[in-house]
Amino acid sequence: MVKMILNFLQILSFLPLICLTFAFEIKPQNQENDVTQDTPTLFSVEGKLTIRPELQPKPNVFGDIYISLDYGRYFGFVRSDGSFKLNDIPTGSYIIEAISVDYTFEPLRIDITNKGKIRARKLNLLQPNVVVTMPYPVKMTALHPTQYFRKREEWRVTDVLMNPMIIMLIAAFLLMVITPKLAAQDPQMQKDMQNLQLPKMDMPDMADMLANMFGSSSGKKGNTRKAIASQNTKRTTR
Repeated sequence: MVKMILNFLQILSFLPLICLTFAFEIKPQNQENDVTQDTPTLFSVEGKLTIRPELQPKPNVFGDIYISLDYGRYFGFVRSDGSFKLNDIPTGSYIIEAISVDYTFEPLRIDITNKGKIRARKLNLLQPNVVVTMPYPVKMTALHPTQYFRKREEWRVTDVLMNPMIIMLIAAFLLMVITPKLAAQDPQMQKDMQNLQLPKMDMPDMADMLANMFGSSSGKKGNTRKAIASQNTKRTTR
């Protein structure tokens, strides 16, 4: 009986150790499950760059080009054949660009759904709701060589003719030439234009005013002279 009690006590002493071992074995499994649940699903974005022969690409042109996703948040390099692949990209909407020193590429928008469906479409910042789908894997073509300097503008005759002041002068001249001819052809229009003219103000003429002033003064002097002469003749007769 005593032996049975001792054996039972020994078994009870091992129970904490057994519980600890089970606890350590179960806890990492739960942690692994939590990690797998927290980590999002990542995807890859693939595509290829092309440069038209008329742009005269140099031999190792793709060596100086890299791919930028989401304004440099993710980036990758281009292989010698122009293909590229960006790994570990989560779901979302991104802008993909080909950054080159020599050429300008058209940027695109990449949409990645939770199910892993990837869609490429043209980038339209003015009208984001307008969707123009593009093929996937992405195909990006060089538009033109990168221009770092603006071409010097040359003087042209059209620049002078398209000047607003010149246009106003030409329009006024045409109105002055064409309007009288049109009015002469249509008598009714000519009468209307005469009626629309403002009445002239009866302003006195300066020449007439001066003539009247000097003419009246000379007349008065002549009359006085005649009166004096008549008086003198009367006195002499007496």
